[in-house]
Amino acid sequence: MNRRARQNKAPRNLGSGKMNPPQIRTNVIVTHKYRFTSSSGTTTAITSDGCAFAAGAIGTVTNSKVNALAASVKLDCLEIWTPPAAQGNTATCSVEWNGQQSSSTVEVSDTTVSTAIPAHVKTTPPARSLSSFWQDLAVGNVQLCAITAPAGSIIDATISFILDDSGNATTQASVGTAVIGEVYYLALDATGTHIYTPVALNTTF
Repeated sequence: MNRRARQNKAPRNLGSGKMNPPQIRTNVIVTHKYRFTSSSGTTTAITSDGCAFAAGAIGTVTNSKVNALAASVKLDCLEIWTPPAAQGNTATCSVEWNGQQSSSTVEVSDTTVSTAIPAHVKTTPPARSLSSFWQDLAVGNVQLCAITAPAGSIIDATISFILDDSGNATTQASVGTAVIGEVYYLALDATGTHIYTPVALNTTF
């Protein structure tokens, strides 16, 4: 290309060709895997509020109240490892997903007799079960499933949540210790029983 042709060449358009910015989804959506340890083999309910507080809460009243950071939550996956107490003993872990009108309740479990190989369950919500849908915390607290995980079990919960952007998060839990403005990660079974406590995260009861 000669010099005159280069001078007459139109500048390349580096834009997208659109005059207006594209649409975006403005809600902040986060998916994270949280780890918990079990202190009891009692079968314990997991609720939408429990998942929300496990995902993060902020102190709002000194030594009294925390508010969830999320406005909606979804429990995507549960994974449990349960060792027997001693060789010759058995150990069982299980997850029972709550059904609704269009789906039945489904339970998944595993049992081990070896101290070298823990009982192991990895499960996702069945289609059309309550846990397969987003739960709006403003609507109410919903029981999603029940876990059986004897003491010493490790529980991984993958939780998706939409951060509250109303400026006034209203889903609240009572705790014994809290500092205003400090972030806490509560037990997966929330503040009523706190059997499943978080690993390596700042927590309170």
